[in-house]
Order: sequence, then C-alpha cells, then structure tokens
Amino acid sequence: MLSFEWLIEPVPPEVFFKDYYEQKPLLIEGTDPARFSSLLSIGAIDRYLATSSPSHPDVFLVDAARELKPSDYTFPESGPESGAIDLPRAYQLFNSGATISLGQMHERLPSLATLCRAAEHTFSSHFQTNIYLSPRNAQGFKTHYDSHDVFVLQVAGSKHWTLYDTLIELPLRGQGFDPEKHLPGPPTREFTIRAGDVFYCPRGLFHSARATDEVSLHVTLGLIGKTWADVMVEAISEACLASPAFRTHLPVGFARPDFERGEARATFNSLIAAFAREARLDPILDRLAEGFVTSRRPSLEGCLEELDNPPEITGDSRVIARPHLVHLLREEGENVVLLFGSTQITLPSFTREALAFALSGTAFQVSDLPGALDDAGKIVLMQRLIREGMLVRAETAAPFK
Repeated sequence: MLSFEWLIEPVPPEVFFKDYYEQKPLLIEGTDPARFSSLLSIGAIDRYLATSSPSHPDVFLVDAARELKPSDYTFPESGPESGAIDLPRAYQLFNSGATISLGQMHERLPSLATLCRAAEHTFSSHFQTNIYLSPRNAQGFKTHYDSHDVFVLQVAGSKHWTLYDTLIELPLRGQGFDPEKHLPGPPTREFTIRAGDVFYCPRGLFHSARATDEVSLHVTLGLIGKTWADVMVEAISEACLASPAFRTHLPVGFARPDFERGEARATFNSLIAAFAREARLDPILDRLAEGFVTSRRPSLEGCLEELDNPPEITGDSRVIARPHLVHLLREEGENVVLLFGSTQITLPSFTREALAFALSGTAFQVSDLPGALDDAGKIVLMQRLIREGMLVRAETAAPFK
C-alpha cells in the first residue's frame, strides 16, 4: 500500500526524522525505474493537456535561459478562451527548451491525491503536488530555494542537480526567495536523479536542476506545515485577548529622542514573564488539529456504488478503515464526537473504545469490537461508519499500490 514508509524505502522513517528532516538533503536511489509509473506518466500529462482546456496559472511555462510571459503561450484576454493554454504555442516553447509546470495536480489525479493523503497521515500537515516536464538538456528555474520542504519523485528521464549553501535556515513562508537579495555561494554537491529515485530537499537549501539528454518528468511533493512560530502567534493573540495589560498603549512620547526606555523595558519584561507563565499549548494544538482534520477531503471511492447495493453486515463480517484516514475523536460531556473531513458524528461516550479500534487501520471482524456494545450495537455502528465512508468491507478494499 502507498505510504510514507514506502516512499522513502529503504530508509526507516525514524532515521529520516532523526537525521534528515529539516536538517539536510537526502537522495534515495531506487532500484526500479518504473516505480512511480502508477502515479504519473508523460502520456497522462499529454492526455490531461489535450482534453481539459487548462489555464494559466494552473499550467505555466518557465525557462532559466529566458523570460516567458503568460501571453507567450495563452489565448488573448479579449477572446472567448481568455487565459487558456494555447497548446501549439506551448509545445513550440517546450520544444525549444521551456519546462511545462502543472500545479496542484493532486486535485485532478486520484493517484496524486492518494500520495498526498499518505504523507498527510504521517505528518499531520498539508501536502501538495507540482509536476515538471522538461525537454532534453533544459533548466526550468534558475538557482533558488523554496520556503517549504519538498520530496522530488523522478518519474521518467533524469535530471542533474546542483546544491549550494543554505542562506536562511528553515525560512518561513514570508521569507521566500528573492533573486535581488538572495545569492547562492559555490556549489556544495552534484548528482543525477534517475527514474525511481527520491530526493528530499529541506526548505532554504539553494538548488538548481537541469534535464540530461532525455526528457525529464518529476513530481514535487511539497510539505505545507505549521511551525512553532504559528503556535506562538496564536498564543500571544490569546494572551492579548485575555489580559488588558497587553492591550494598553505604549508610553506617551516613546518616539521622542529624550524618551527614557527603562520603565518601558521593565513593562515589556513583565509582559513576557506573564505570557510564559500563563500561555497554554493544548487548546492551540486542539484547534490546529481540528482545523487540519476538517480541511482534508477524504477519499470516498466506492461509496456511490454501495448506495444502491448496501453491504450486508453481520458479526462475521470483516471491515477496515479506509487507507490514510485522517480523523479526530473528541470528548464532549457524555458524548464522543468523530470528525472526518466535513463530517461530524456525535455518539454516546461508551462507543469510544469501539470507534478507536475500528479506525485504527487494521482489518477486524465486527464481533471482535471491544467495549460495551452488544452484538446488535456493533453491527449498527459498523453500518453507520461504512455508510459515512470511513470503513469498507475488507474483501472489497483495494489500497493504491
């Protein structure tokens, strides 16, 4: 089954998180050039461009050797196809060295959506995909760094990568690359990524990539994570709402040249001490967790077919949670609330043990559910979870390979 563990094989996840994550790059050389062919292919890109009438900026062209404007490959704004990609012109530019970039393709291709869900299940962070199709010996972007971590999956062909130093360690989204201010130092490492390879590039690391003498297709799996800075902003906002001391004006005349700052420093330090003493992490993590879970669109493949032919569930039936299910169980008085995408289910608290067991990701027999439910209650609960799209019958489950 597709998973983060599968993505970084043979590197164990614990090694990755201890030695590489947010620290240094990692090249994982694969043994199967066709490893990612189930995710994407040049043929799939060809079909998408030919049949979907894509527009800028969902699709754009870039070339490190020249500046390309959207008007170079889109229909005129005044026409009926305003902003749509003019494929003949786009393909001419591709043929002369331009890279075709397709953004947010996980929203259009189920295979890439599954890839994102697998990563999100591990990280509790949003993931997105961008696709880059480069002609032979072409470089799409000039040397730059990204403000988010990426995993590069080389699908077809190969690219020669050059790494440089890290100018800003772990940049925030507001510290994006600016070619006028951010200049790389000398190269620190060079290598070629081939079909089946994976490359982890932490944010802030300068890099460039050029296709070799074959057409290159790769997917970047981008991590859009929450940082401790986000938590601190939330915490200080709460402190300001809770205490009028944070909401008082600065001292009168603070901008004057003769202003004495000693008392202001003492006030500032006392506010910092109060913040450190009273700030609470758990409510912020609860909100962030709920926001993450409710923002994830679940995979409901197969639900429509079962509406017309609902499964017969008995105590002997075997069921399993959908792969990479992102959910949250929350206590509310005498009830337990189950969050799953936009779905919210409220059940008596005595069902919590059975719910947690059912959603753990392991196939099980309905009669084996732990907790206080009798056999009839177990069947009713499982029918509800199947109907809502959280569980499937184990014999019909078809995880993405």
